[in-house]
Amino acid sequence: MASTTRQSTAAARKRAATKPSTGAAALGFEPIRIDADEDVVEERVPLFYIGTDEYTIPKSIPTGAALQYLRIAGERGEQFAAPTLLTRVLGEDAYQALEDSKALDDDQLKRIIQIVIDLSLGRGEKQEGKAR
Repeated sequence: MASTTRQSTAAARKRAATKPSTGAAALGFEPIRIDADEDVVEERVPLFYIGTDEYTIPKSIPTGAALQYLRIAGERGEQFAAPTLLTRVLGEDAYQALEDSKALDDDQLKRIIQIVIDLSLGRGEKQEGKAR
């Protein structure tokens, strides 16, 4: 009986060894680890002032905000995507302050929107390499 057990064990090892790997490594990549939200420290920088009140944006805008903007812009158009992006990046209080401001003019609003869109989509980063 001992030889039957040895044969069964050897056969099981052989089957396990020849089993194709179906993990990520078999496909040529390792799983990507993304930090939990509570592990992310958000540094903020001033974007605009209303009177003496400072309103900030994240120094590094979460990529999810850009993905949301692109999805909404593709589905409904940029005019619907911009307010959602502004609210997400600025926060409710800052967005409401812009809505309530009697002094905000069209050029200032356009600049704020463009800055947020550019930073969200990575267009605000400094270009490296040779000058053109």
